[in-house]
Amino acid sequence: MFNLRSLLFFAVLGVAALPGCGDKAPPESAVTLSPKDAFLNGVKSLRTPAKDGSIDYQAAFNAFVQATTLDPNFAKAHFNAGWTAERLGRRADAETHYRAAVAANADYTSATMALASVLLSNDKADEAVAIYRAAVEKAPEDISMRNLYMESLAAADQYDEALKQAREILLRDAKNVGAYRNLSRVYFAKNDYKMSQLCAEKARTLAEGDPGIYNNIGVTYLVMNDEPAAISEFKTAIKMDSDNTEANLNLGYVALNSGDFDLAFSSFEAALKGAPGNTDAKMGMAVALRGRKEYDKSAKLYEEILSADPGNERAYYNAATLYEKYTKDYKKASKVLQAYVDTNNKGQMGPDHEVYARMDRVKESERIEEERKRVEEQKRKEAEDRKKRQQETFEQLKGKVAELKKIMDTYGSCPAMVESGAIDAGTMVLEQAVAVVEAEEFDMAGDIMTFVDEALPQIQAVIPSCASGAPAPAPAAPAEGAAPAAPAEGAAPAAPAAPAEGAAPSGG
Repeated sequence: MFNLRSLLFFAVLGVAALPGCGDKAPPESAVTLSPKDAFLNGVKSLRTPAKDGSIDYQAAFNAFVQATTLDPNFAKAHFNAGWTAERLGRRADAETHYRAAVAANADYTSATMALASVLLSNDKADEAVAIYRAAVEKAPEDISMRNLYMESLAAADQYDEALKQAREILLRDAKNVGAYRNLSRVYFAKNDYKMSQLCAEKARTLAEGDPGIYNNIGVTYLVMNDEPAAISEFKTAIKMDSDNTEANLNLGYVALNSGDFDLAFSSFEAALKGAPGNTDAKMGMAVALRGRKEYDKSAKLYEEILSADPGNERAYYNAATLYEKYTKDYKKASKVLQAYVDTNNKGQMGPDHEVYARMDRVKESERIEEERKRVEEQKRKEAEDRKKRQQETFEQLKGKVAELKKIMDTYGSCPAMVESGAIDAGTMVLEQAVAVVEAEEFDMAGDIMTFVDEALPQIQAVIPSCASGAPAPAPAAPAEGAAPAAPAEGAAPAAPAAPAEGAAPSGG
């Protein structure tokens, strides 16, 4: 099962509004730039949605990258390449281009703030802290920037400094929602869930219509093992904002853990509407598709994730699990894991790295599966042979039943048959045999054949007596020492035999 992400997805304050950062328009205008065709093609892709309203971010990204290739110091092309890369979920590429934009223009504030934001997403909080600290020192009265700084401090586990920033913010604005939201995040990270909940509740009283706050409360309930309350908060957040990324992600992961793959799928689908390139949503959806046994779609989604984020270890492992455990395609599972090694091994993967253990596990799974198939094939062959033998016995039985029936029909009224008891024995055996034949009970044919083989010779032995009119053959003599049969009721006792001639009577 795909486990809940650590800390789940806390809603946080976004980066300060950047020029033109809406999804329906490019983040930077081409008017202030020299007319470079590649850049303009990228802008055109962003400004020309398809009939279904979707934007071809991939085409825009390719165009902006082309522009930066033609001019490595083209700062705004780098910025736009980074921005579209984020939409595609390619956070590593976004970081690369934002860094290049800042390197080309150190005063490019939008690029600097975008870099700090993506650094947080890429688990490089310490670098983000340095950027936000510099921004706060430059503009100490900017509360929104101080909130971003506080957020980065919390992500970097610098809790004391984060709390210090919260105090600074609340001294300036006692009802600052962002400060309380970030305080909730800090206390959550410190495992102080009561304080986290109190701060989140305070934020809710200040901004009742903020879905992110309900999401945060839901996350806290979840780690406090109150899943129903958590789900209720996530659903409230989604009710207020159907495309809310964090709430949909969290509800999706809860649904995955409970095995409700349909709810998980719809939740991740909604998350992707709010953030089309969100890798976590795609990962969750791939697992949901796997749970729905839509393996081809799940595999395709993993390919998409790995194409956008070749360093995503979790995606490689999950894809390998899909092939190993569900589609039994061990060659593909091994190929995926080897691709991870080839793509990401920079001399740091020792022989004890988890990827090698997973490779060994795939080989062992393949061996077990081959053994299972061998045993299964052996059982199938044995069952097939057994069935063949049963069918042969059944056909023999049919012939003997026909023979027995013919005898019974021909000689059933023969006195010798009646006297010998052959009629009763034959009738009983014939009834059982006919029932087995008519029902085509192949597995019982052998047992019935035994009875028929015992009865048929005895009945056949009486046939000559029926043909000649002679009495039935005398029953066999009783075994030595057997008691004589009792006389029939009312019969006179037999006279004693006369003594043999010349024999003297026995003495008295």
